[in-house]
Amino acid sequence: MTTIPRRLWQIAGTLAIAHVVLIPIGIALQGSPLLSDGRAGIVESYVNGDLTRTFTGGILEGFAFLLLIPALVFLARAFGRRTQAGGWAAQTGLMCGLAYVAVTFAVGFPAGAAAMYGAQHGLDVDAAFALNNMRIFCYFLSLMLIGGNVIGIAVSALADGVHRRWIGGFGLVTGAALLASTPLAGIGQQDWGGLLHLVWFLGVGVLLLRHREPAPAESPREPVAIGHS
Repeated sequence: MTTIPRRLWQIAGTLAIAHVVLIPIGIALQGSPLLSDGRAGIVESYVNGDLTRTFTGGILEGFAFLLLIPALVFLARAFGRRTQAGGWAAQTGLMCGLAYVAVTFAVGFPAGAAAMYGAQHGLDVDAAFALNNMRIFCYFLSLMLIGGNVIGIAVSALADGVHRRWIGGFGLVTGAALLASTPLAGIGQQDWGGLLHLVWFLGVGVLLLRHREPAPAESPREPVAIGHS
């Protein structure tokens, strides 16, 4: 098993932490309306909102998701290297994570941006409401994908016996909460899984920064027999 240089662990940890830091900043700047806000929320946040501020928040959040990609690829390469089951879990987690990023970029961000831009340039409020709902339902479903990503990483960490408590054990709890968040969206409780994921991923970033590969065990030296001539 090839040893991964510590510098790469540190870079991946920095990317993971940067992702977690940028996400809430971007969301706060956008102030996008929720599903429960209805048409009134579209008028308040989109029609009367600050387009420059909202788009700046969207770009920051998009950059955070861009940073997530190399972090996820590193996790899939760093974990699951000792067993076939761990490798399978790591690759499955990577596919789920990349799909999560893809649907966010392809559906979530464009739908929200189009809704606000259109609302300020003559688009009917009902049409903007429909576009914004597409963004929201994309988020609800994407929670299942990021849940699959977290569970895959957690299983691979447990299989490797590396960072078993946080990345492994707490990762399984976090993944289960994310999977449950999609049906819980029906009662407006979908955000708990996302918040738990930010906490977990922040911890992952810290562990990657501090990670050190165990020193290889030295093979015992055989005593050298000294013969008599």
